[in-house]
Amino acid sequence: MGKNKPRGKKRVQAPTVDAVALAASLPQVETLRDIPSFSDMRIDDAQRAAFDAFIEQLAQADAPAASEMQLGCVVRLDRGFPLVATENSTFRAEHSVNFAKARGEGERLLPAVGDAVAVRVAPGHDMGVIERVLPRRTAFERWRGKNRGERQVLAANVDIIFIVQPLGASRDTCELVRDRIARSLVLAYDCGAKPVVVFTKADRCTPDELEETCQDARRLVGEDVRVIVTSSAQAMGLDEVRACIPAGTCGMILGESGAGKSTLLNALLGYEALATGEVRERDDAGRHTTVARVMVSLPAPCGVIADAPGLRSLPLVGHERGLARAFPEIVAAAHACRFNDCTHTHEPGCAVREAVDEGEIDAIRLEAFLALASEMRVSAQSLDPDIKL
Repeated sequence: MGKNKPRGKKRVQAPTVDAVALAASLPQVETLRDIPSFSDMRIDDAQRAAFDAFIEQLAQADAPAASEMQLGCVVRLDRGFPLVATENSTFRAEHSVNFAKARGEGERLLPAVGDAVAVRVAPGHDMGVIERVLPRRTAFERWRGKNRGERQVLAANVDIIFIVQPLGASRDTCELVRDRIARSLVLAYDCGAKPVVVFTKADRCTPDELEETCQDARRLVGEDVRVIVTSSAQAMGLDEVRACIPAGTCGMILGESGAGKSTLLNALLGYEALATGEVRERDDAGRHTTVARVMVSLPAPCGVIADAPGLRSLPLVGHERGLARAFPEIVAAAHACRFNDCTHTHEPGCAVREAVDEGEIDAIRLEAFLALASEMRVSAQSLDPDIKL
């Protein structure tokens, strides 16, 4: 018979040698400007309560880590290595071994930029170890696993999603890319954040093109979503963007490579803080210039903005909640359709199409709703039956 393992104090994990070496190769904290401080980030009551409960759990287990634990926020990710801001300092951290042992739902709780975390700093160590990700108010996720059920959290605890769309993509027109904006809208609402559409590169368009594009966008996103036109080259619309993100709030910029995201952030900061890349002439696409997940603190009285790598695709799988929030008038009208399985395309007694004919629902919004709903139905059918959304 095997011997029973003696009960004693839990072994304290220290940063590994490999982790320390890799962290040393990353940008040093003292060279980074505009990193949000702990006071710039909002920790809510639920997160503080979860942190206190975790400390109490460690104390009851007589774990020495209880006295070494600090409440922090992940403000940057370089090669997966978090940069954590606490009340007293900002430092690099690695994940606890408990994350590596996690399976299923736990895999989605790896620290993301914007996360509130319980981080331990052992005496004599410069690096911390993140032991627990605290409850998230919001989590902006995108599907990346095809039929494997994997989601990627781009940012946590964000309040505003800036949907960035460049203008004049073909150099001679301001044609609105409705599909990209519509699916971004669904993802933002599903996350629980407030969406704001921000057009960039307005200097490439004529006043008439700008007006036509903005009208089209407002028809698509609805009256509750703000539409802002900007030009970093002309310092146009920047104050409107700043007004959307007051102190104590956290925003995230969502857009493709070449959309002008980093250029916009640089303009908001007032200097070249983030790298920008040139755009290919043939298709107006840009290379990935944002290689890290970063958060920057805007000058007072503004809050914090997260920048993420440009996303070429935004697949929608399991975002029915976001679809309903993005198009509430269509969902409400559908309850009055004659058939429960009405597709709102050809059936008699369709209350949704009747509302369109009467001007109560914009045809542009219905077109976008039907396209995204169809995509989500097809995606759901292709998933493994064991995947739970």
